[in-house]
Amino acid sequence: MKFSTVFALSFAAATVALPHRVVPRDSSFALQNGQQAIAQNAQFATLTANSSCDSGTNACVGSSFAQCVSGEYVLQSCGSGLICAALPLVNSAGTSITCTTQSDLEQRIAATGATSGSNSTSSAGSSVVASATAVSSAASSALASTTAVSSVAASASSSAATGGTATSASASAAAPSSTTASSGNDTAAQSSLTLLDSLINTGFEDDGTNDSEAGEIASATSNNNFINFCSTINLPLTNGTQVKNGSCNAAPMGVIASTSAMPSAKFVNPPNLGSVTANQNFTIALAINNLETGWFVNPDTNYFAAPQQVNASTGLIMGHSHVVIEQISSMNQTEPTDPTKFAFFTGLNAVAENGQLTATVSGGLPKGTYRMASINAAANHQPVLVAVAQHGSLDDMV
Repeated sequence: MKFSTVFALSFAAATVALPHRVVPRDSSFALQNGQQAIAQNAQFATLTANSSCDSGTNACVGSSFAQCVSGEYVLQSCGSGLICAALPLVNSAGTSITCTTQSDLEQRIAATGATSGSNSTSSAGSSVVASATAVSSAASSALASTTAVSSVAASASSSAATGGTATSASASAAAPSSTTASSGNDTAAQSSLTLLDSLINTGFEDDGTNDSEAGEIASATSNNNFINFCSTINLPLTNGTQVKNGSCNAAPMGVIASTSAMPSAKFVNPPNLGSVTANQNFTIALAINNLETGWFVNPDTNYFAAPQQVNASTGLIMGHSHVVIEQISSMNQTEPTDPTKFAFFTGLNAVAENGQLTATVSGGLPKGTYRMASINAAANHQPVLVAVAQHGSLDDMV
């Protein structure tokens, strides 16, 4: 006698990347940026850990990134082979204070056309030149009026990794302004340890209670994008790993898919209320829509480790799906299941063919009643994120 397996209906509820060559895209501010960077680096070369400073400003002290907290510099090491320096921005006027290499610093300065009287580099690596005699008085004055770029997140990372509390400004501290509202495409910004003014979400300062509905609670607030939030939590950093006892993740959410590009899925086989022969191989087929499949990173080293991304031309989330099968007591079970227990789980990592993702359940399942669900995810395994709160289910369950 052959037994059947029945599917029940339910409802789905810091490595720094550096370029090899830098070419400014707009010469109208390139030279000024280079001169300003030279002037800043020359000034940084005179600083020590005991130098006086204005709270909220950043600088370079030796080869370390320095943030001024309560009038004193808090130093953060840039790591082996890296120095701290002011770099000329590429896409807009201004500079970025960040960790880089000596050679990258020199290339960026040279690409702007800016030069110094000596053309020599400092032994500490925090200045491109030993003096700034060739820097124009205009650039020097611009330096004097420039506020250093805002809060460094590195301190939060190092302290949270050990369950400690950061010594630098917390997430509730005021976010100082940067030297410019730079484009997020700037390569310097992508390697920087600081937050650009243009990326500060002022809406995060509103707790939402001024126009709230009954039952809504006040939101946590921040004026520096919660960049040091993990320093307030006594948990290790997620750091690309699956920490079973819980962790804190500092990666941004990333690109949020538009309402016209929200993923959806429906099981084709086994269908809802369908059955398969017990203890025999069967194939799962999941029809998928609005998800660019085939994007799947190493879940052991890159779990939640990068923001969600979308295809620039189609707007579709770049990701993959999963399927999980859980045994239930009956078609009418109302007790919540235990998410740590499942009969079958697999990633659907391939590119969909004819709009479907498939997987084989080798050996099938024992006689019983089961529910089967999809889990649509971005490349780094985070659940897909979309533009609005009210939407149909992005997954299927049968």
